[in-house]
Amino acid sequence: MKKSIFLSFFISLFPLFAAEITIISGAGMSVYAIHGNNETAISGSSEKTVSSADSAFCLIPTPSIGLDLHFTGVAHKKDGFTFSLINNASLPIAFYKRGGFGDNSQHVTGYIWDGQMLIGYTYGVRRPLSIRSGIGLGLTVGRFWIAQNSRKLENGYIAFTPVAVHFGVQYIFTEHIGITVDIYDLPGFSYMVFSDGQGNRREIEGVGNIFTLRIAAAFRF
Repeated sequence: MKKSIFLSFFISLFPLFAAEITIISGAGMSVYAIHGNNETAISGSSEKTVSSADSAFCLIPTPSIGLDLHFTGVAHKKDGFTFSLINNASLPIAFYKRGGFGDNSQHVTGYIWDGQMLIGYTYGVRRPLSIRSGIGLGLTVGRFWIAQNSRKLENGYIAFTPVAVHFGVQYIFTEHIGITVDIYDLPGFSYMVFSDGQGNRREIEGVGNIFTLRIAAAFRF
């Protein structure tokens, strides 16, 4: 009985969530930042911990590419609630650190991925010009390598964002194809670890932010 009631309820809501699907693919620029009250050095053999007296700040600017999926309810034809899946992949090219145990600027190689699951609203559904906004959760993971003394030192990065924000303006030239300009901002909690390849590591834990600006092609169905 309960199953049949739930199924009937779901079927009755289905027309409300009949969706316009928009696929967005493009390139842009991302900036990953993390700020910690200190930088912690951990000895691999003894696990001895030493913290810096100064706070530490890291910045990783990087080109990025993205693939987003937006599902917008079209029951009212003009505006509608939107469920969004955001994917952003970056290839770091530079790394900057200030404070902690010392300043550092390096060329780096690696990758960073950040994804978001958002609930929002689209104004101008099925119109040439539309504005889309959303808020939700975000997760970021990455690995990158710094060259030092003829070695490549491996580093890790992870961040969780409880209030990921997205804002985009889209214009459709034909029935299905257009262009969009999107802004993504992900404030949250960040963690970065640096390894010297010999079991020793340094950690920065604190708050951070990820900002992405992207210009992309939009395919609306």
